Parts: sequence; structure tokens; C-alpha cells
Amino acid sequence: MRKSIDAQLSIFIVKETFGKALADVYDFLLQNTKSPLRSIRSRVDLSISQIKLCLAIGIQHNFILVSHHKRGFTEYSVDVLAVLHRLRYPSYVYCVKVLYGNVAEVLIEEILHHGQITRQSLISKTITKVEHNIKEKATEKSISEKLELLMQTRFVEVCLDEQTETSSADEPPPSKRLKRDGDCAKDKVCYKVCVSRFNYYHRDLQIVDAVTRRLSPKHGEIMSTMLRLAEVKNSPSALQSSLISSNEIFNALPKELGITSRTLLDVYLMTLADDEMGIIMKAGDSGGGSYIINYREAVSSLCKASMEAVVLEKFGARSRRLFRLLLLTQHLEQQKLEEKAMMSSKVVNELLYEMFTEQYITATEIAKTTDHVPSKTFYCFTVAVEQLARRLLQNNYQSILNLSTKRVQILADNKRLLEKKQKVDAILATLGEVEAEQRQEVEEIITPSESQQLHTVKLQTDR
Repeated sequence: MRKSIDAQLSIFIVKETFGKALADVYDFLLQNTKSPLRSIRSRVDLSISQIKLCLAIGIQHNFILVSHHKRGFTEYSVDVLAVLHRLRYPSYVYCVKVLYGNVAEVLIEEILHHGQITRQSLISKTITKVEHNIKEKATEKSISEKLELLMQTRFVEVCLDEQTETSSADEPPPSKRLKRDGDCAKDKVCYKVCVSRFNYYHRDLQIVDAVTRRLSPKHGEIMSTMLRLAEVKNSPSALQSSLISSNEIFNALPKELGITSRTLLDVYLMTLADDEMGIIMKAGDSGGGSYIINYREAVSSLCKASMEAVVLEKFGARSRRLFRLLLLTQHLEQQKLEEKAMMSSKVVNELLYEMFTEQYITATEIAKTTDHVPSKTFYCFTVAVEQLARRLLQNNYQSILNLSTKRVQILADNKRLLEKKQKVDAILATLGEVEAEQRQEVEEIITPSESQQLHTVKLQTDR
């Protein structure tokens, strides 16, 4: 059975990050969800101890899930999204660095690196890394304060160690507490990154950016304030926020924004509510006016904007005009499209056919008669937004997989040259600055053609 692109990419990520053994176990669980240890042992060509270690590492990094069957044995399954989220780790680290500084950045890096990690181990590793890499003085108290701040803002959460039941007396399943770095088993509390919190935070940033670009920076700041207020009141996964009053927004706005009266704020809020993006809805007049954030509509608007950008790049400006009309009006036949877009029938026909064959738009056949005579049949064109969004996401996964596979192949083809470069760099690192003549002799070991080849490899693998 052919695997989906996201499944193939997740297997590649696991193999590149943790090795072939864990990738084999992950692949088996991907095809045979909720499998006990004995099933994995019978189908995967690894020893029982290797399988247990692979399961332990997967559980520690939160992409192998443990559940208990009603008959009493333990089952294992995988979370594909948890693996794919590893692609976003650099953005998570950068986000924390911008919000809370270098120490918080190191904390998040350590947690992401270990998956789950005990408090004492996390603090000691962070202190060592901060003092060695950032050259700053770090204390246990300062690191603990940053960790508490990350927990208060829900970027980091606690995961309690729960020993899983065994499927038999001689086959104990791996525990979440099995750490590759040998953390103390007495520490009952581990920390992990709350991935969903980061994803929702990035969603809010994109909403603010879209409002800023569409309206003005002040509208963007008001939108940001409303999102902060809604964050306290609602679950991040809610489709809509609860009511946010104009008074609450006014009191929470930064003073330097320059909005000094509620009347002026109401003008900005009405502009947001009247915008066709539909992110803000006015729900009443209590508290100076009550507003709701429609998260579903906001994400839909962001998706549509991304689709328009793809259509513009792939098919051109005229195709984007037709595509936008279809997004706005849902269903249109060709004649109506020609009138609204002010294009000739021949041009519209060519552009529609091009987008239809690439599956960016769909057509619905509406026949006046049962025999479906072409002269008496209408064809309404529309955009299946959710279907197209999933398809574009799969295309992105395919592109990432292709580039990653190509990078691995390039590194394998140039392995000997890269090893030679590493040896030369190691020799140069041992030589002092005063030994200029010897340094030049060592540098000449790499020929000009090899230097050019190394430069090409670097350009190809850094993409």
C-alpha cells in the first residue's frame, strides 16, 4: 500500500533524527496502529531490547503513544503530526528568543532536544550551555524564574511520569522515564514543550500581520490586544472567542498607540468589523460595544490569501483575478466570469481550463435536460477551499521531502571530500596564528577545484 506524502516525510524525519532502527519501528506502527510489543517483535527485525529502547525514545519525544487494551496489555501507536511539527522547531526557538531572551531560548532548545526532561537536569544543562555559549553568568534561581515564566505563558507544560502496565511478566514496556541522558528516576516531574500553544501563537501573529497589511499598524495593534484578551478567556482551539467589550480593549491598549478616547477606538473597531475578512464581529452594545473574534473565518482568510499567492505565481495575474472572483461568489458560470472579470471568452476559457486541469478549481455540471446535451448544460465553476488547502499542504510536504532527500544524496556523494575538509580544519585549529607558513601549506591541501566543489555543496545543502 502506497504511503501518503506526510507519512513518507515523517518516516524520513525519524530516520534522519533518530536512526534506522527507530524508523523501522515507527514505520511498522504507522501501518499497524495500536500494536502490542509482541506484534512489533514478530514483524520488525530487531532484538527485544532494541525495540524497547526505540519505543522509549519515541515516547520520550512524544510521537509514540501508549494506550491500554481492555484485556490488560499495552498498545503502541504513532502521532504523525508530532513528527511533522519538528519542522517548526526553529521557529519555536526564535519565537521564545524574541519574547523572553537568550536564556529562555536555551531552555526551549534543551526541552525540544530531549522531548521530556526533568527539572534538575534541565536547569543544570541550561546553566552549562548559557555559560559556555552565551558567556553569561547563570544561576539556578534565574533559570528557574525563566522556566516558571514559560510555564505561566503555557509554552512549557508538565507531564507526569506514569509507569505503563506490562503486557506480560517478562515483557515490561518502556517507560516514559527512560532517558538517553540518564536522568534520575526519582524525579517524578518532567517538562515538555506545548506545541499547540506555539501553533496558536503563530496563528495569532499571522492574523495581526494580515490586519496590519490590509488596514494599518494601529488596526493591527488593536487586533493584537483583542487576541491577548481572548487568550485569557477562551480555549486556544475555540472557533470563536467570548465577548470582548470596548472598555476592556481600551484599558488594555498600550498608551504609546495614541488612541486617547473611546470614540476614536470605536471608529477603528467598526472598521475591523466591517472588513470583508470577517475576523471581527460586533455582537452587541453592552460595555460600549461587544465584539467576537471569529478564529475560523480568520484562518480561512489566511488560507485563501495563500492560495491567491500560489495562483498568481503559477498562472499569472489574470488567473488570480478569476480565482478571486470564484472565492468571493462561490459559484459562477463562464459567461458571468467573463462579465465580472471584463475578459474575452477565449481568454477566460483558456485560463479556466488551465486551472481546472491543475485541480485548482472544480466544475459542476447542471443540465436542463436528462440527455445532458452540451448546448443545454451549464458549467458552474467554484473553488473547493478545504480540498485545495490539503492538496497545497501535501505539495509542500512533497517539496520538503524532495529537497531533504536530495541533500542527503549530495552529502553522500561528496562524503570523502567533506571528510578531507574536516581534517584540514582540525589541523588548522591546532596551529597557532604565528605559524603562517605551515597554515598556508595545510590550506593548499584543498585544491581550487575542490574548494569550488565544496562551495557548490554548501549552497545546495543550505537551502
